[in-house]
Amino acid sequence: MKRIELQEKYPKSRLVLTIAMILVAVCALGYALISFLTADAGWTTIEAGTSEANCADEFIFQYYLGAGEQSATAENKAVRALYTETARTAYQLFHTSQGFDGVHNLYYINQHPNEEIEVDEVLYQAFAAIEKYGNREIYLAPVYVQYNNLFGCNDDVETVSFDPWQNEEIAGYFAEIASFAGDREAVDVRLLGDRKIRLHVSDAYMDYANETGFSEYIDFYWMKNAFIADYIADTMRANGFVLGSISSYDGFVRNLDDASGTEYAFNLFDRVGTAVYQAGVMRYDRAMSIVYLRNYPANSSLDWQHYYEFRDGEIRTAYIDAADGYCKSAVNNLVSYARGSSCADILLQVMPVYIADQFQKEALSLLARQEIYSIYCEDQAILYNDPSLVLTDLYDQGGVKYISQYAGE
Repeated sequence: MKRIELQEKYPKSRLVLTIAMILVAVCALGYALISFLTADAGWTTIEAGTSEANCADEFIFQYYLGAGEQSATAENKAVRALYTETARTAYQLFHTSQGFDGVHNLYYINQHPNEEIEVDEVLYQAFAAIEKYGNREIYLAPVYVQYNNLFGCNDDVETVSFDPWQNEEIAGYFAEIASFAGDREAVDVRLLGDRKIRLHVSDAYMDYANETGFSEYIDFYWMKNAFIADYIADTMRANGFVLGSISSYDGFVRNLDDASGTEYAFNLFDRVGTAVYQAGVMRYDRAMSIVYLRNYPANSSLDWQHYYEFRDGEIRTAYIDAADGYCKSAVNNLVSYARGSSCADILLQVMPVYIADQFQKEALSLLARQEIYSIYCEDQAILYNDPSLVLTDLYDQGGVKYISQYAGE
């Protein structure tokens, strides 16, 4: 037997190449980590953490980093942590179908009628606002369940079971719920002070609920993001983070910037038939709360939660009238805004104007005296009642031309 030794070609060069490749990989990993952990100064979109369920997927939070005493990286970390915490808290508090340890949320309250319950300050203030403006829509929870089923339909044929316009039985059911919802002696959240509340439910309504098979008496439903936007914005402001703007996919905006002089833009849309136009742009340069109500889906992937569009273009929405359980909108689009009011305060005052059979322009004029201004469209005209409003980029294409018109007193 002969022993044959195999000689490796270029052993040193291969070793050097291997070491070089390892160094490149380490450097690339280091760069990635540094990029992840550092932030550049300027505008950025703040992303909430995902370790726990939260409502951040329904919001866009933009913030200008590095303008204060902290570095952009440190500020990004602080803002992100606070945003994650508030988005998680809001998600839990306004949840109607799930309980959380130690959290007296809407689900918990619905499961404990006629009991004294201590709730978070956020919920207590939300109930206080509902009481202040005499809003009864939160008591339509059983109706909202059926509208959720309607919005989840995949075909027009499926909607018959949930649509009061097509189904007399469901219309009668909605009327019965609306009758209870409008009666404070039947169902009402009683404020007891010191963050304590009691969901009062009469024996008659409780019997009706047991017979028909529901256990949800209250739900902020489509309104909840107005309160959540306020909660996040107020929390940011209380912690000194004021160079930002948070907006929900369903039309609630809180801009916190009242000092930098930065110009902001809010796009104005108008629905005409089945067509939707970007009619113009609203410009502003200070802190603002904006409420945008529309009776049609836009481009958000989440809009299916509040709308169903039939093949013929007819649309059902989540804007339900507490008087009868039917969805209504007096105009296709309504933008209302104020510098000194929260989104919830604006919403609760414009809801009776928007969710109505007839559009009452005079009501908007009364709100304008309280510095809650509005914008709506009619016949390719953008009508507004704020004398200081700046409108730009009016739509003018393909024979469709928008004009602006002051509609104040």
